[in-house]
Amino acid sequence: MKKIVCLPLLVCLLTACDQQATNTAATPSEQPTTVSATESSHGSNPHDLEVLAKTLPDDGTAEAKPITTADGNIQIDWSFIDTKTTRADTANYAYPIAIDSNAVKNYAKAYNISDKAAQHSIVVSMAAPEALGKLLDQLENHYRSHELTDGADMKLIVHTTHEVVADTHEYVFADKFGEGLVLPIEIRPATK
Repeated sequence: MKKIVCLPLLVCLLTACDQQATNTAATPSEQPTTVSATESSHGSNPHDLEVLAKTLPDDGTAEAKPITTADGNIQIDWSFIDTKTTRADTANYAYPIAIDSNAVKNYAKAYNISDKAAQHSIVVSMAAPEALGKLLDQLENHYRSHELTDGADMKLIVHTTHEVVADTHEYVFADKFGEGLVLPIEIRPATK
């Protein structure tokens, strides 16, 4: 019974839509010539990212560029990456993952570490893209790959071309997920 009622209803709706489109379709000379502000500022394609980027207001932030050393190598400018967030007290931190969860228990068992260390490592690893994105903005085509080491002493290792200066840094997360926790970062360039 439902199929019998639905089919005529669908036909009526489609016919009405077709009639609406036919009745409102005008020849190009009958079309209104007004152009909205959005259309005029974005050209013919409102989804053109280059045009959209040019229309964004300048918020006063400088583009994150790496430092070029005297010998022509690339060095990360940590001032564009640092968050100015206060480091959290990990002893009293309210982790977003329960310490008695299966994920924490399994991680602790796999790496032979305490549940507390496992909980910390899981949250830090899940928050790591925040820091990685900022590094990629500076490294551009000098980036090769990255890895997160597992266990109690986890860190983000970023593999780069040989033109990048080896470095280490401690990144403090600003995002609510992991806010105040620290991610050790190592920039590891390829050997020549």
